[in-house]
Amino acid sequence: MKNFKFSVSWRLVVLFILVMAAPAAAAAPAAGVDDEIVIAMCQPQLGQIQNIEQLYEKDIITVNKLKLIGVYHEDESTDYKSAEEYVKKNKLTWVSFETIKGKAALADLFKENQWTEQFRAIFARTGGIIFTGGWDIPPAVFGEEDDLLTEAVTPIRSLYEISFLFHLVGGGRNPGFAPFLETRPNYTILCICLGAQSLNVAAGGSLYQDIPSQVYNRKTVQQVLKAGQEQIHSSRYIKALYPDEKDLPPAFHRVKFNKGGICVSQLKMGKNDTPYVLTSHHQALKQLGKDIVVAATSMDGKIVETVEHRKYKHVLGVQFHPEYYPLYQKGLYLRGQPGGELNFNPREFLLSHEPSMAFHKAIWQWFSGALRD
Repeated sequence: MKNFKFSVSWRLVVLFILVMAAPAAAAAPAAGVDDEIVIAMCQPQLGQIQNIEQLYEKDIITVNKLKLIGVYHEDESTDYKSAEEYVKKNKLTWVSFETIKGKAALADLFKENQWTEQFRAIFARTGGIIFTGGWDIPPAVFGEEDDLLTEAVTPIRSLYEISFLFHLVGGGRNPGFAPFLETRPNYTILCICLGAQSLNVAAGGSLYQDIPSQVYNRKTVQQVLKAGQEQIHSSRYIKALYPDEKDLPPAFHRVKFNKGGICVSQLKMGKNDTPYVLTSHHQALKQLGKDIVVAATSMDGKIVETVEHRKYKHVLGVQFHPEYYPLYQKGLYLRGQPGGELNFNPREFLLSHEPSMAFHKAIWQWFSGALRD
């Protein structure tokens, strides 16, 4: 009889503990304001490390405790040594580097391959990832031959990053593949310029290999420049005419938002706002990949400027450069035109054409908030 009473009492104690613990487990919070947040960034060159450093230090990335893992492939020809030396010299203990090892054939990008477990490990240790700008994607990845103007000079980088993005969000080239975000749908992905193009290709889409010739049927630099600011998507054209000029500014043009898209719904921009953005690309999204949705375009509607993902709310691709930290500097002056005075400050330009600066900061506020979600 005593054994029976002890058994009943013990069971009641265990039941009480489980009942009390259950709500706490169910209500386990996402990363708090003071928690360390770990993100990865592909192609961690010196300039990209400095971009994140400045955005973090100036509280444009509004995370109190950030840890950054710079990811690159061991066979890339890009120089990462200067970035690693800069991190060591400046005691940026919150920054580290990691290499992706091994090779995968073009036919293996859109399925499990020898990179899969490396991707999975990075995904497990991070709350988000940034895919940065760079050179063109090899057109063979999206089933085309190389245009004469395509500059696919970093193929290894493109292959592993596109495979990584496919592992994260899946895509039309292998619809049966279960992407990582199925297990963590709130994982944060920010894709910038080339990154946005890689996202689209990973999801099964394609690209215009050259905007002037394929979208606007323009064949010369002069024809591009005569078209006006809203159809110029890179400073390469003005620099081609004035190769000896120093301190020329980057190109800027306006964008317009699709009603109900992420720029309006999550970044809280007005549906009729047309902010300026820093643009530096000659390729653009063409056929959209699976579940990729347009959120903003150029003013003429011909160039996709922002995309989101239909299933995963914390995936954002922008065709412009909100990460370029000189945009936020008070003391940087460039030449407003070739041969002109040093009187053009990018920050002042954005502030004088609001909500341009507000839009740039809203992207990083969104990113920071998504990481804490």
